[in-house]
Amino acid sequence: MAPEGALRQSPVYLLIQLLLILFCGSAESVSAAENSRVSQYLCPSTEVGADPSRLRLPQSMAAPGETTVAQQLAYFRPERGSGVFGPKGWSCRAWSGSSGMLLLVTPKPLPPPYFPLPTVTGPAVLIQMTDGSDVGRFHLALVAERLFPLLGHDIIDRVREEHLINESSFSTDPYPDDRLDYLSDRLAEYTTAAGKSGLGTDSLLEASDLPIRGLTLLNPEVVADALTEFRIRLPPALNSVENAIIELETRCLQLRQGCRDLDD
Repeated sequence: MAPEGALRQSPVYLLIQLLLILFCGSAESVSAAENSRVSQYLCPSTEVGADPSRLRLPQSMAAPGETTVAQQLAYFRPERGSGVFGPKGWSCRAWSGSSGMLLLVTPKPLPPPYFPLPTVTGPAVLIQMTDGSDVGRFHLALVAERLFPLLGHDIIDRVREEHLINESSFSTDPYPDDRLDYLSDRLAEYTTAAGKSGLGTDSLLEASDLPIRGLTLLNPEVVADALTEFRIRLPPALNSVENAIIELETRCLQLRQGCRDLDD
């Protein structure tokens, strides 16, 4: 029998030790990534009758990904409806109405008044949910005409037949400075160039010296939250945070209950 010291110096023994080290390190990394959690915050709302004290909000939210990046994130949500990931330490505000919900995350709290809706030229994260009924159907139809004319043809035709908005509003040529990619027949990802108008500026965010990245999801089969629009504009120092948020939101948009399914 070979001496124990000789066995420890053999190539096979050293290879096994190396594989064990690599396996354990990978397992710990995967476990840490899958178990990453971020703080969850309730956003004040302009909705009449909203009472945040009635909502029992969990302290944290699952955020699968790199732990070091997750430590820089938080999950912001309104009293009712879906929330959005954003940089930790930022502030948020939500608006609700007959057409849906909008939630805005900014580095500092927005000063009142909150109507009319503010415009933002600096960094921000925004998620907007639009219902297919009431006044939301007009916005839904116009976005569908621009991005998903085949999937949304029924709602487009119904709104056109009402003759309540100008037919010229449906002349939706592509924005020349946008980079647009389709992730599925109902989910699009885009980037609006810095200083340009595009899909990114079709909401509260105005053109600035930073690009806007976004996701648009259309679910014409449902009425509530038939359209989801996500936009993000962060400074270069937060590129890793921006990429992580986009990755998380892309995953959330394809889950039945959105980001809440990440906890399952």
